[in-house]
Amino acid sequence: MNENGEYKIRIRKFKREDARKVSYLIRKTLIEVNIKDYPQNVIQFMYENYSPRRIIEKSSNRLMYVAVEDERILGTVSLKDNLILALFVNPKFHGRGIGTKLMSHIESVARKRGYKIVSLPSSVTAYEFYKKLGYKKVRDEYSPQYGQAVIMEKSL
Repeated sequence: MNENGEYKIRIRKFKREDARKVSYLIRKTLIEVNIKDYPQNVIQFMYENYSPRRIIEKSSNRLMYVAVEDERILGTVSLKDNLILALFVNPKFHGRGIGTKLMSHIESVARKRGYKIVSLPSSVTAYEFYKKLGYKKVRDEYSPQYGQAVIMEKSL
């Protein structure tokens, strides 16, 4: 935090050694925030799906970024082709613009890669957040593992 009480957030590429911290922040979000909108079995599946080992596996087939202040990881987001995935911000830092910064960054990366439209599977929890960023609902989806999702897209 600087002298004005603002966070100095930097976005950089994910490194393998970030996996443990990224796993921690995703899992913390799942059990503190998403639990309000999803049944325990979905949270458990997601919790296991974001182990440090699984995050390293995921990083081999998508672009992953982290938001850091000093060297503390506060958030993460991924891009696979034109699909934005796994936006998570440490619940302690919600409402401070970190998710918006991560989304702006990943949209810029997608634009530079030539994509005109990006899409994402929004959790019920994050739906209003994405709507404020200009994403439009395409359809609802449901799976036993991931629960309810809202497929959304935005023109870049």
